[in-house]
Amino acid sequence: MHTFQAMNTQMATLGLPPESRRKAESWFAFVERNLSRFRPDSELNRLNRSAGRPFMASALLFEALTAADACREETGGLFTPYLGGVLSSLGYDRSFEKLTAGRPSPDGEPDVSDSPRRPAAELRATFDERMMSIRLPEGCRVDLGGFAKGWSAEQLAGMLRREGIRTGAVDAGGDIALWGAPERGWEIGVADPRDPDRDLLELRIGRPAGIATSSTRKRSWTDGEGRARHHLIDPATLLPAESDLVQATVVAPRLTQAEVYAKCLIVLGAAAGIPWLEARRPEFGYVLVGRDGSVRRGGALERYAPGGETHARAI
Repeated sequence: MHTFQAMNTQMATLGLPPESRRKAESWFAFVERNLSRFRPDSELNRLNRSAGRPFMASALLFEALTAADACREETGGLFTPYLGGVLSSLGYDRSFEKLTAGRPSPDGEPDVSDSPRRPAAELRATFDERMMSIRLPEGCRVDLGGFAKGWSAEQLAGMLRREGIRTGAVDAGGDIALWGAPERGWEIGVADPRDPDRDLLELRIGRPAGIATSSTRKRSWTDGEGRARHHLIDPATLLPAESDLVQATVVAPRLTQAEVYAKCLIVLGAAAGIPWLEARRPEFGYVLVGRDGSVRRGGALERYAPGGETHARAI
């Protein structure tokens, strides 16, 4: 396995020749340089500073944000990439290792702590495909966050397939794109939210898939007033989601789908989220962990892991 650091997380690839490994490192560095909310000179932050005016975007930013916006439409706004200002106002205004270490925001990061909050439905971009321009409304800031990791891993997997690599895996900090399949399938661990160094269960995936896990415990912090916060925002309240779920893993045909729908399940909770997912996307599988330690598995999980899980333990 080939591992490296990018986008504030550990990346890994499997089944790639040396040249493709170098391409993977270069690709993720390029994406981070341009799409990070925590780099004052990134193209994403230049877009955020342009709110109210048309912004001529690169192909990378235009494609990533239009893909994220399409997911916002598909989920009825349960997922949205337009909550950068909300996250900053809640204290997530610098990269996570600096946040937990108490280090100040980087120079150039706008102060939005006193900015008025607009309803999430009003926070959306307009796109001009002919000019490749993006216009954000005043008060709107984009955060691509985990979506950028999943989307860029999916894009890389597509590039490598087109170059003739028939079987491989790209793991962007737990967002995993698989194509082809080894003879015994892919062994994919689902982390225990109470102990991320251990697996709650392991799935043997026998076909191409995208797997993503969202957790309220992975990126959590205490704000200046001592309140516990996490990064999964409920667009209805513009506050961290407070459902009965602490973790959601989704297995889908594409990684961006898995990443987006895992977030939506956390927001909705099990009672509303399971029927919502099964009605909209019956081809997806899921593993959900509740606040009480309960584990629910379902949807089309058997389609991807026909042998079921290789082990599981109570938490």
